[in-house]
Amino acid sequence: MPPPLLYIHGLGSDRNSTKFLALQAFFPDMFDFHCMEWTEHSNIERLISQTYTSFENNNQLIVFGDSTGANFAYQLRDKRTLNGLQTKLILSAPLLDLSKRIIDFNFPKRLIPQLIKIEYPTHALLICPMQDELINHSTWKSDATNKLQVLQVNDTHRLPRFKEYLTTIKAYIEAVE
Repeated sequence: MPPPLLYIHGLGSDRNSTKFLALQAFFPDMFDFHCMEWTEHSNIERLISQTYTSFENNNQLIVFGDSTGANFAYQLRDKRTLNGLQTKLILSAPLLDLSKRIIDFNFPKRLIPQLIKIEYPTHALLICPMQDELINHSTWKSDATNKLQVLQVNDTHRLPRFKEYLTTIKAYIEAVE
């Protein structure tokens, strides 16, 4: 059975995300695909705990989080790390810190306390669109000491060129730490 890959979508998306569909098309037989679906009304802490339980017998898990879902993916990875489980973490257009938002729109107030502030991400691949109209990603830099790989791309928040990054994602997944 192939290893599991868990996708956590961004705000307003679901399992039909173009990124999730692109991952499935690019890696058709390489992974057992799963999606943690949530809405702005979800209890994220409970969802992360339920998702943790679903994969606690998998020592090797790949977690891909997009935008707001990247924050939740980071929280899940931290919970797994505390319990001695290995996780490859990939984050696209990541909302790791609410103060890095550059557009003022009505972000769901119910979600705000469920987000953590991640000032110094580690052990992850970050795909950072430099023309992101929602989040400033300019402060994220690769850091070999903290095993952080940052791919700065000429793209916008929705990453319409996402398929161009799939070979980098594959290389990151296959790299031995």
